[in-house]
Amino acid sequence: MTAGALRDSAERHRQKAAQQTAALRAELPLRYLRQQAHLTAPASDAKLAEKALSNATGVASRLLDRYGLDAEAVGERLGVDAGVVTSVLEEVGAPVVVLDLEDGVPPHLVDAARANVVRLAREIDRGRTLCFVRPPGITDPRCADDLVSMLVDAGHGLAANRYPIDGIVFPKVRHVHEVRWLDELLAKIEKDVSLPPDSIRVCFLVETGWGVAKLPELAAAGLNRLAGIILGTVDLGADVLLPEVRFEHPIAEWARMMIVTVAGACGVPAIDGMTLDFPVGRPELDAQANRKFVLDRMATNFNDALHSIDLGMSGRWVGHPLQLVATLLAFRSFFSEDSIREHVATLEEFSRAIANDLGAVAASSGQLLDIGTDRHVRQLLRRATAWGLLSADRAHELHLITDLERRAYTT
Repeated sequence: MTAGALRDSAERHRQKAAQQTAALRAELPLRYLRQQAHLTAPASDAKLAEKALSNATGVASRLLDRYGLDAEAVGERLGVDAGVVTSVLEEVGAPVVVLDLEDGVPPHLVDAARANVVRLAREIDRGRTLCFVRPPGITDPRCADDLVSMLVDAGHGLAANRYPIDGIVFPKVRHVHEVRWLDELLAKIEKDVSLPPDSIRVCFLVETGWGVAKLPELAAAGLNRLAGIILGTVDLGADVLLPEVRFEHPIAEWARMMIVTVAGACGVPAIDGMTLDFPVGRPELDAQANRKFVLDRMATNFNDALHSIDLGMSGRWVGHPLQLVATLLAFRSFFSEDSIREHVATLEEFSRAIANDLGAVAASSGQLLDIGTDRHVRQLLRRATAWGLLSADRAHELHLITDLERRAYTT
């Protein structure tokens, strides 16, 4: 074989291998990167679920007023500028709302909960809030019926681009055959409601020993639909017989590292579990003591979120509007306006270096700039764009998003 023929053969095989590698990473629409906080709400409580979907941060503002707290008090306790607190409180809606039919619904309210999901998903104007639904897991006899009832009824009479449910949270996933069963069922539902294949996205809720131990295989099996991987700390603690459920228990930390690694490999958000301490007042405390108690609980949530971010998590589960605010403040602290400006300047500096035929260079700050650091900064800024912290037009100029994504975020 001549050298030219050998090169041609090698290139053909390289392209094939590269295509196989690319197929092992999810093609996730930009809006699914907006998962900093998953606010859960029981689907059986229509009033509560509607508030969560329509204006969760507005509910948080009213709760702060009830305790005599304002943006300045919250900012002082958390070490965040009061203007940032005000900005978060003025946002309309949570990034994600999860309507829960698993843990939060008593058996006699199942039918009402299903009807609530369909009505709220179809009728509530929720802006950019993603609406996910959590059915019971595969070992529950209700699982298939819940999925079929809600997902088919939600799409009845609607065009594919108007389908109102953004995805499901599939709990207690353990084995690959469960993932395949779910994929086959969702494919049949998609056909029934005239959705394109793989339209219904899935977040895996990892809350069992098997789920953590087999996570790479589970993610690979469900990659065509995967939208995120979520840690369920309480059920994981029960499954592996921990003596207590503690946020930074070594088993929970191991699970977080597994989730961050596998989610990152797949190109989907890693979502941390919920802090169990809710920022709610106690009846035996007076007003002043309750203000301190609520602020301290918000600080616990804030610090837990900072820990999640430090480990590489892209979001967290929350179960209370003030947990939502504390979590969003933690992510805003990480993606501050100054940090975004610095990241953009880094991109521009490396682009100038490339234009001048340079490769790896020392930045004006003294830090390394190369293709690897450029890729990292681009991933961060793409996420910031999905969160609305960097304008879609500017992100498009920086080649962070496609023109199609830019138009979707500017309409």
